Amino acid sequence: MRNLAFVAAVLAAAAAVPLGACSRSEAQTQPPPPKPAEAQPAAPASGKLHAEGQGYVVDVKPPASAAVGAEAKAHVVLRPTSGYHVNKEFPIVLAVTAPPGVDVPKAKQAGGDAAKLEESEAVFDVPFTAKEAGDKTFAASFRFAVCTATTCDPHNEKLAWNVTAK
Repeated sequence: MRNLAFVAAVLAAAAAVPLGACSRSEAQTQPPPPKPAEAQPAAPASGKLHAEGQGYVVDVKPPASAAVGAEAKAHVVLRPTSGYHVNKEFPIVLAVTAPPGVDVPKAKQAGGDAAKLEESEAVFDVPFTAKEAGDKTFAASFRFAVCTATTCDPHNEKLAWNVTAK
């Protein structure tokens, strides 16, 4: 009997508590409160020098400046992260779009053109010669694959960088 009286008291107390200020239909028609705006970092003026994803990090290392008429080099470096390796058999392609007034002798490079192609790292040199002074913005598409012991993941990163020719 005591248990039954206790259960009745608990149910009576629960019934006295209001369940909410709005009905189910109101809850469905009311929009959720706005979330505070998240600050999005502005894209760096020098373009996308860094890209990363599951299994890899890509960095572009442009020269600080370049002399007009002299060859300079940017470097595109692919490093796999823990548990991954560069797939040297994948048809890797680095395709560079040079800005006006800049010569790039080999705008499209394959794996065989890499300065270094190992499972631990791939490095592509991008030699160029500026024909005129000014800020030069390069763009590139970099297609590669990184693998684990059981999977291979192809990627295509869009890269960009600036060089000031003096």
